[in-house]
Amino acid sequence: MTGTWASAMLSARDLAQVSRGTPAGEWFRRYWMAVGRRDDLRDLPVRVRILGEDLVLFRDGEGRLGLLGLHCPHRGTSLEYGDVGPAGLRCPYHGWLFDVGGACLEQPAEPPGSVFHEKVRHLSYPVRELGGLIFGYLGPPELEPPLPRYAPLAESGGQRRIEAARHYDYNWYNFIENGADPAHFSTLHLSDPDDGTWRSWFFNARDVPPFDAVETEYGMKVVSHKPAPEPGMSYVDEKSYALPSVMQIGDTEFTHFKEPREALARGSGNAHWMFITPDDDDHFTLYTVDHYTGPDPDFMTRLAPSRRPVAAVQKPEHDRRPLSPFRGSVRLEDIMTQSTQGKVADRAERLAASDKGIILQRRIILNAIEQVRRGLRPKGVAAPEDAGRLMRMDSFTGIRPYPPKIDAGAGG
Repeated sequence: MTGTWASAMLSARDLAQVSRGTPAGEWFRRYWMAVGRRDDLRDLPVRVRILGEDLVLFRDGEGRLGLLGLHCPHRGTSLEYGDVGPAGLRCPYHGWLFDVGGACLEQPAEPPGSVFHEKVRHLSYPVRELGGLIFGYLGPPELEPPLPRYAPLAESGGQRRIEAARHYDYNWYNFIENGADPAHFSTLHLSDPDDGTWRSWFFNARDVPPFDAVETEYGMKVVSHKPAPEPGMSYVDEKSYALPSVMQIGDTEFTHFKEPREALARGSGNAHWMFITPDDDDHFTLYTVDHYTGPDPDFMTRLAPSRRPVAAVQKPEHDRRPLSPFRGSVRLEDIMTQSTQGKVADRAERLAASDKGIILQRRIILNAIEQVRRGLRPKGVAAPEDAGRLMRMDSFTGIRPYPPKIDAGAGG
């Protein structure tokens, strides 16, 4: 690796920048990133912005996926308005035709017998589909790793749903670090501690549960816990983060269905994974996957209403705050806090003991960035021999012995 960043001292400030040539940008380009949903890719190309690059995603008439540079290399017209055909994507301006690999197949206005098209190769990136989610790889071709077989996308059986993509107008890391900070659940997502639900009791501002931050093979997890009635047992809520930007939460059914604490004895049957893809330094896209393997045949139907970001209170006429009201909706509460804190590079922070999850997460990411700088395979990138391995994350919500014997290298 060459360039100014190759010898610079790394810090948390570097996490906010993702364009090519930046420390985090080069690191991200070693992983497969979610770039779209199968359900959104029909007969038209789809414009996407990934890590500061403007691209166009399409599926040709033979079913092959393509991810090309947005602007035609001829005269710069946007291929978002191109025509999809059996062989690839045709520019609407002069009809240049590109296959999914970026090869120019036709240039209709060139003289008969011209081979100029053979000299033109457009920017293209590998793209794969897994379980209805589409992934792209923007890194060096010679370092392309296997696409991880993420469990909720690769496993058969159960009920699976991929939400419509959500687009956010702030930095990707503000969202990611939120998942390593379970202490905020008891304050930001505060509800009546006497309403009889497990979440209101467990994440209680008057009795904030302790938590452990644990490094794993795939990244890290935070484990919040409180004593259960049975000797040696604890109520446990576990959340995981996998490099570069994947999160899992295991308590969705208990939280959104307002279950009592006794319900935790059965354990969670839903894997709730979030794939975060930075568009650029100031925007990101979130793809959410739920994979339910429990006994409720109507689980996804019951879960759907909880996905609507509606605040629980009306906005007073004198309230001029643009993100108000936000109380009563977990999603709106998160958007308010994350979008107003500024990039990590621009903050004057005072981290406390309760920020140990964030401190560990930043260290893990910076270590991975340093691995890229040294020309090594970073943590979380699958080795060729792991191509068929199912990728899992720890995300238990229920009752079990705690603390267990923790193997810091375990996971998956």
